[in-house]
Amino acid sequence: MTGEGKASLAGIWAAIPTPFRQDGALDLDGIASNAQHYHSSLGLDGVFCHGIMGEGWSLTLDERQAALEALTEGARSLRVGVVITHHALAETLALARHAGAARAHHVVLMRPRGPYRDAELIAYAEAVADAAGLPLVLFESPAPGMSFGPVVIEALARHGCLIGVKATGGAKAVSALRIFASESCPICDPHEDQWLCSLLRDPAQPLYADPEPYLYQTASRQPIRDYRDALAAGDAAAALKSWRTLEPWRHVYERWIIGPLDRGHSPAAALKYWMQHIGLAAGLVRAPLVPLSRAEMQALYADLAALPHLH
Repeated sequence: MTGEGKASLAGIWAAIPTPFRQDGALDLDGIASNAQHYHSSLGLDGVFCHGIMGEGWSLTLDERQAALEALTEGARSLRVGVVITHHALAETLALARHAGAARAHHVVLMRPRGPYRDAELIAYAEAVADAAGLPLVLFESPAPGMSFGPVVIEALARHGCLIGVKATGGAKAVSALRIFASESCPICDPHEDQWLCSLLRDPAQPLYADPEPYLYQTASRQPIRDYRDALAAGDAAAALKSWRTLEPWRHVYERWIIGPLDRGHSPAAALKYWMQHIGLAAGLVRAPLVPLSRAEMQALYADLAALPHLH
């Protein structure tokens, strides 16, 4: 493995959507503009694209490459992870090589569909890391067909190509997986509301989140960063106070984003409406997903309008 080598996931990361124009084409200008906002306005340490939130399943290979290039060019200092899993290994390897050429920070693997043995999954992941010349992050989910499992995670952490795991199974599943990973391979709970507890256990634990960091924060108000910094400075009371200020946003997020996702429904339409509400490029979702109905838009708008005013 070349490139970033021992690159880490330190800091605050967010899963981002793929903006589309009204005609359904990629909004490359919107991707670049959003990248500037994530980096310059919010100070995020990194983002990752083309996953569940990014409607990666709807993108052609050419679109995946063009979108990644627009993202890395839009804010060159922004670290970018990119989901490159494809049903054909040859296409996955092509996307891996492109990620390396496009200066991605790391590649993200979802488990390839199929009845694979652990040894086959390990060989698959190592081949991808070699092709990209970049480290790996695994997406680990308890959903059927989406789990790599502890044997694979332990082997890849020992191999040195794995720098993190985004584990969506909840606190117990995260704790269980941490037994199998090395200290250099954090097992990340993506839920922002759990990060303060994670930091109390491990001050170096990154937040490899879903959309919370850019939905909850503005250029002038960054409570996630504030509670991280307060805890690092030894002021647990200030950290807890800042953490609690996010409760109104978490209630809206639970209703429209993570709640539907936990029930197996895509929240992309609601996410894109929320993004447009705060001035980011988003556009419509791609079929077979459908936009929010008028009643849903009115309900989400009411929830967002009721949030405390941001200064």
